Amino acid sequence: MSTRVLTVLLVMGMSLPGVAGAGLALTEAVDRALARNHDLAAQGHALDAAVWAHRQAKAQLLPSFYFQSSYTRLDEETVRRANAFGREITFFFPDSTGEFQAETVEIPQTVFRNGYETSISAQMLLLSPAVWNGVSLTSASKDAAYWNKEAERQETVHRTLTSFLELLKARSLVSVQEGYVDLARGNAAQAERLYNVGRNSEADLLRWRVEEARQTGALSRARSAEKVAALTLQNVLGAEPRETIEADTLLPPSLAGEIRRFRAWADEEWDRFEETPLDEVISANPTLRVLGSTQRIAQIENRQSVTNFLPTISLNGSYGWQTNDTWEADGEKAWSATAALTLPIFTSFSNYSALQVTRARVEKAQEDDEAGRRALLLQAEAARTSIRSNAEQLRLARSSLESARRNQEIRRNSYALGRLTNLEWIDANLALQEAERTHTSAYYDLIIAIADYYRARGEIFDLVNDPGSMRAKE
Repeated sequence: MSTRVLTVLLVMGMSLPGVAGAGLALTEAVDRALARNHDLAAQGHALDAAVWAHRQAKAQLLPSFYFQSSYTRLDEETVRRANAFGREITFFFPDSTGEFQAETVEIPQTVFRNGYETSISAQMLLLSPAVWNGVSLTSASKDAAYWNKEAERQETVHRTLTSFLELLKARSLVSVQEGYVDLARGNAAQAERLYNVGRNSEADLLRWRVEEARQTGALSRARSAEKVAALTLQNVLGAEPRETIEADTLLPPSLAGEIRRFRAWADEEWDRFEETPLDEVISANPTLRVLGSTQRIAQIENRQSVTNFLPTISLNGSYGWQTNDTWEADGEKAWSATAALTLPIFTSFSNYSALQVTRARVEKAQEDDEAGRRALLLQAEAARTSIRSNAEQLRLARSSLESARRNQEIRRNSYALGRLTNLEWIDANLALQEAERTHTSAYYDLIIAIADYYRARGEIFDLVNDPGSMRAKE
């Protein structure tokens, strides 16, 4: 392997190859995703709608007032017919002596060619279990919308973190592979020169050409994986299709600290870590709150169906001026007040059917809650196990990498002295190449496992909220 490639690999501890330099830091990517992510924006609008729905439900408990003014124009024939019977009526009443006295009552005109009418009405619910229950229902829906948004925020951060790390991982593997392609091309060119002067057999030349083609194919696959990872990150960040994102290796200190902490643990610390009750691990997960809110909504909906059997009492009142031929409110005044009681007696079993529907939904919500809780427990256990597994894998990969480097160094000297066949030299390079790939993958897989664990805990922001940053280190 060339000295240049070895130098790049030996400094992996400070900055992984292929991704060093200025670019978009992880914390910046998280901020951008939270600002641009469409799923998160949709949850924000859903929360706004739920807040206003709750306010609307509470407003129904307040009195309502309405002002109504109307204008009516009739044809002359209709007006004449309506007023044809005269506007006076004479009644005869006996006086104190027993003689009948005439009393004439003038009937106000109520039909005009141009008629104006004005009234003010009011309504207030005195007893309405459905409305009161509706307030509780919208309150539960508002809580569910809030926790849905919080869950989406944490999921957005997790997707950003994992897609960002997958891109760094892909670019690191591309950088490693590019070094091996250069090495294979140099060895193939040297083998061809030796073949031309008669110092190498044709079999040796063909073997190096095959190795060059194999390494070039592996580089093509690595670049394809890098492109997919970049597109995934672009989608999470809401970037334009042709926008290029350069991911920097800067990591928040809290995340880097967690990496060091887990790598330094002994078996006793791992045992205590795995003995922590899973219910305690997921206690702050917002998805639990979403499940609880969903169950509460189902229960309130069940109570809502019960209110269909209960009475309602409302108070209605109006004050107005009867129709006349001017805009002024100078007509005959009239007012009314009504207290209305409504009690459903028989509704063709529709209310009973609605009650059974909501009861079934309550049972479904309970089952969904238990299934969701179990899924969170499984997610937490899988992440916890993955952290330990990847930490151990990284330790073994580092040891294997050191051994593979030392083996390649020894075999390089033997190959230079002609004591090693081409096939043996290729095997040494392949062993080092595989060790480097495994080491790089294990490092990033450990970080992703930590992110998965903090997502299960509902504390993903703890990994990215700290000020300052440091480069991804090995």
